[in-house]
Amino acid sequence: MKATDYWRLFLETGAPEMYLLYASALKTEGKDVFDDSGHRPAGHGLQ
Repeated sequence: MKATDYWRLFLETGAPEMYLLYASALKTEGKDVFDDSGHRPAGHGLQ
């Protein structure tokens, strides 16, 4: 299954194990989204 299939199942069922499988599939497919949520100056991105 592809990551999108796991995501669709998660949205339909809300089952946390489907989200974990989705996250694992993303890493396997090499389509990780870089998470740089910290280390920014105050107000960064605000307009």
